[in-house]
Amino acid sequence: MSEAKETILVVDDHKTVGLLMEAVLNLKGYHVLNAQSGAHGLELVRNEKPVLIFLDIMMPEMDGYQVCRELKADPATRDIPVVFLTARGAEGDLERGQEAGCDGYLTKPFKTMEILGEIRRFLGEPLSDRSRSN
Repeated sequence: MSEAKETILVVDDHKTVGLLMEAVLNLKGYHVLNAQSGAHGLELVRNEKPVLIFLDIMMPEMDGYQVCRELKADPATRDIPVVFLTARGAEGDLERGQEAGCDGYLTKPFKTMEILGEIRRFLGEPLSDRSRSN
């Protein structure tokens, strides 16, 4: 019997980012959900309870800062780590992210090892790596 997969949510209005993240994280044993808008991301968080969220900042209608603030204001979701994954890399952007409540901040283009490092930081070893040590 295989282990239950932990769910990671990727919220990014660029479908290719979500597909790339899904490919990488599936190989590491995670189940990945993709949302292409902030509103859809919030809906998935409430229905699916991911263990980690990668969140873009620049999205139409509801930006990542607003999504993060809503997640951190809700007792049901405030403890889920949120890592901004964004093209916005200026110091002011990082400060704004921290003010919104983000737990981590990566800039695009990102390296796979940076993504895996954030996962390790918040969740420990990926599932596929955990099973090797048993």
